[in-house]
Amino acid sequence: MLLRGTAIVSLLTLLSRILGFCRDLLVARLLGASLFADAFFVAFRIPNLLRSFVAEGALTSAFTPVFADSLAHGKNHAREVLRKISGFLLLITVALTILLITFSSEIVTLLAPGFLSDSEQFSLCVRLTQTMAPYIACVSLIAMLNAALNTLNIFGTSAWAQVIMNIVLIIGALVAIPFDPQTATLILAGSVIVGGIVQIAAQIPACSRAGLSLNPSFSILCSDVGKVVALMIPAIIGASVYQITIFIATVLASLVSTGAVSWLFYADRVAQFPIGIFSIALASVLLPALANASAKSDRSAFDKNIANSLRYTSFFIIPMSAGIWALALPITQMLFERGEFTAQSSLQTALALQALCLGLWATSCHSMIVRAFIARKDTVTPTIVGFASLLVNLIASLLLMGSIKLGDTPTGIVSFLSSLQSSLIKAIGVSGSLGHVGLALASSIAAFVSLCLVIIFFCARIKSFPWSALFIPALQAGLASLLMVSTIKASSSLTQAPSLTCAIGISTGAITFGLASWLLRSRELRDCLNVLKSKLSR
Repeated sequence: MLLRGTAIVSLLTLLSRILGFCRDLLVARLLGASLFADAFFVAFRIPNLLRSFVAEGALTSAFTPVFADSLAHGKNHAREVLRKISGFLLLITVALTILLITFSSEIVTLLAPGFLSDSEQFSLCVRLTQTMAPYIACVSLIAMLNAALNTLNIFGTSAWAQVIMNIVLIIGALVAIPFDPQTATLILAGSVIVGGIVQIAAQIPACSRAGLSLNPSFSILCSDVGKVVALMIPAIIGASVYQITIFIATVLASLVSTGAVSWLFYADRVAQFPIGIFSIALASVLLPALANASAKSDRSAFDKNIANSLRYTSFFIIPMSAGIWALALPITQMLFERGEFTAQSSLQTALALQALCLGLWATSCHSMIVRAFIARKDTVTPTIVGFASLLVNLIASLLLMGSIKLGDTPTGIVSFLSSLQSSLIKAIGVSGSLGHVGLALASSIAAFVSLCLVIIFFCARIKSFPWSALFIPALQAGLASLLMVSTIKASSSLTQAPSLTCAIGISTGAITFGLASWLLRSRELRDCLNVLKSKLSR
C-alpha cells in the first residue's frame, strides 16, 4: 500500500512538476533575474510561509492523527470533525489574510530589507503581497482536505489540484507576455488567486466520493478542535522550519547582490523536484498509515512502514540528487537560459543547485522520521529539532556567505545580522565568501544536523530504530550513484547542447544505476519491479 500509494501521488506530482517547470520557464523568460522577478518571488513566499504555520506544517500534522482517531468512532463522526475543523481553519486564515494586507509594508521590510534601497521594487513587492494574500486561505483548505482523503486511502487529489493550478499559472504567464514588466508581474499575482480557487474546486469530486462535506461548521468549541489546537501550538514552529529557513535565506540573499534571491529561487525549484516527486508523495501516504497503525496500537505495522519509507527514500532520492548535481549547469541552461535569463544567471543558479543537492537525502529521511512522532501525537519533538536546525542554518549562512551589504541606511535587522556575523567569525575563526552558494550550502548542513537529532530522539522515545533500513539501502544507492555520475560525466562530453546533454545523461545514468542496483541485489529495485509488473498485468 505504501509504495502503490506513493506511485499514484508521484506520477501526478511529476506531471505537476513538469508543468511547474514550464511555468518557471515562462516567468524566467518574462522577468529574468530582474528587480521585478525578485519582488514577485519574495511576495509569493510570504503566503507560502504563513501557510506552513496554519496548513501544511501545523494543521496537517495535528489534524491527521485526530481524524484517524475519529474514524474509529464511525464515518459520520469523522465527517463532523472535518466540518468543524474546516470552520476553525477558515476563521484563522481569513484573519491572517486581513493582517497580511494591513501590515504588508512591515512584512516586506522584515523579509527583504535589501529592497528598501529601491523604492520601485519595495512598493511593487508590497502591492504583490496584498494581491496574493487570500491564497493563504485557499491552500490551507486544500492541505486539510488532502490529509483527510489520504487517511481514507484516497490518494493524489492534492497533486491533481496542483496540476490544474500550474495550468492556470501558465495561462497567466502567457497572458502577461505583451505587457510591460510591472503589469506582467501583477497579472502573475492575480493568476495565483485564480489558481487557488480552482484548486479548491478540484477537490469536490473526491470529497463527494468519500462522503465528506465541504460545508464548514463554526461550532468550533468542541474537544476535537481542542485536540487539534493543542497539537498545533508546538507544530506551528516545528513543522514550518523549512519555510523559516527560506525566510532567513531570502533576507540574507537580498543582502548579497542583485539576482541572488532569484538564483536561489530557481535552484530551489529544481532541487525540490526529487523532494516533490517522491519524498512529499511518500510522506503524504506514510503519515495516515502511521496514524492508523498508532490508533490501532499496531506496532508491527508502524515499524514496517517507517523502515520501508527509509529504504525507498534512499533508493530514489540519492540517485536523483546525484544526477541533478552532475547535470546542474545543463539543466539550468535548458530550463531557464533565454530572454532576460543570461549565461551568468545559469552559472550562479547551477552552483547553488549543486550545494542544495548535497542535503536532499538528509532532508527526505528527516521528513519520514518526523512523521513517526506526529502520528503518535508528539509535535514537541519536531519543534525542538526545528529550533536546532534553524540555529545551525543561521550560523552556517553567516559564516559562509561573506560580508553583508549594509547600504546607506541599514535597518535594525541588517545591523543585527552584520553584528552577529562579526561576532561568530571572531568566536569560531572560520569564514567564507561564497555568497548565495554559501546560503544553499548552509541549508544542506542544517539538514544533516536535523537528521542526526531526530534519530537520537527516535531512539530515546520510540525505541528500536531501523538502522539497517537507513544505512544498507543508502550504501547500495550511494555506490550505484557514484558509478552513475561517472557515466553521466563521460557522456556529457558528447555534445554541447544542454537539452541533448540532459537527455543523454539522464538515460545513460538511469540505465547505469539500474544495472548497478541489480548487481548489488537491491531489495528496493525488486519491490519496484514487482509493483510495475502488477500494474502491467492488470
